[in-house]
Amino acid sequence: MGPKERELVEQLYRQYFQKLFLYADAQLNDPERARDVVQDTFHEAIRHADALGSHEKPGGWLMRTLQNKLRESERARRRYLLRFLSLDSDFPDGVFPEGGGLPEEPPDAGPAPPGESALEKIERALSPEEYRLLKRLIFDRASHLQVAREFHITVYASEKRLERIRDKLSAVFPGRRRKNRKKVEKDCQESP
Repeated sequence: MGPKERELVEQLYRQYFQKLFLYADAQLNDPERARDVVQDTFHEAIRHADALGSHEKPGGWLMRTLQNKLRESERARRRYLLRFLSLDSDFPDGVFPEGGGLPEEPPDAGPAPPGESALEKIERALSPEEYRLLKRLIFDRASHLQVAREFHITVYASEKRLERIRDKLSAVFPGRRRKNRKKVEKDCQESP
């Protein structure tokens, strides 16, 4: 990126950051996540500075990019929730009793007290700090940046801890395999 493109992106950042942030925060109702998505939008602007410089409405380009990033963020959040909460994916078909409800013990889940839910198994498998991190990221929808600040760690450490937690949980739910990262990214790009 040359000095001309750098100056353009800096000017656009000063001019549009607040507007984009307010829009993202209104959509997400989470200021930390909104800030992350807007920063990601400007990261895209840096990556495509040459095209942005020749675009007739750079503000419109930024808004469209932000809308796409918001959709990506929401898809990723839903993916996380489905991975940890979906009974359909954690338990194969035919496992549930006739009357519905949870089975006494899900298959391939290892020894567990009768009637223990998937959430209880997760809590039992993780340390209190790991469970708290998982809860903040997945259930409370906190960003890695927000969690990193709360736990006094780096964003990379937060991401790595989540990866290790997933590995632990794959041992608790062996029938639930993790998808190939590239396949997940491809699926996310194709889904509406």
